[in-house]
Amino acid sequence: MSVAWTYIIAAELVCLLESYGNILGISPSILGLTVLAWGNSLNDLIANVAMAVNGGADGAQIAISGCYAGPMFNTLVGVGMSLVFSSWSEYPSSYVIPIDHSLYETIAFLMGGLLWALVILPKKDMKLDRYMGIGLVAIYLCFLFLRLAMLLVF
Repeated sequence: MSVAWTYIIAAELVCLLESYGNILGISPSILGLTVLAWGNSLNDLIANVAMAVNGGADGAQIAISGCYAGPMFNTLVGVGMSLVFSSWSEYPSSYVIPIDHSLYETIAFLMGGLLWALVILPKKDMKLDRYMGIGLVAIYLCFLFLRLAMLLVF
C-alpha cells in the first residue's frame, strides 16, 4: 500500500512541478532530467531499497533485477509501442525520427552504466558493494551535469 501511495503522491508532485515550471519559465528538458525523472522513479527506488534491506539474499536479488528490468521494460516497450503507433499513423510513408544529439549522449551514458555493471560484477564475483554503487551514481551525476550544462549554455 505504501508503494501505491508513494506512486500517487509522486505523480501529483510531477504534475504540480510541471505547472510551476511552465509558470516560472523553467525549461521542460531541465524538469525532465531532474525533478520529473526523480519523481517518476521514486516509487521504484523505495520498493527496491525496501526489498533489498528487508528481503534477505533473495530480496536483494529481486531488487537488483527490478532495477534493470523495470527501466528495460519501459524503454523497450514504451519506445517500441510509440514507434509502432507513430509509424502506423504515417503509413505507407516512412516515419522519420528527428535528429537529436542529446539522444546520442543519453544512449552513451546508459551504455556506460551497463558496461560498468557488466565489468565490475564478474570481477567482484557477482557481489555488490559500494564500489559498484559509487560508480553508477558517478556515471549518473556526470550525465546530469553534462546535460544541465548543455541546456543552460544553449
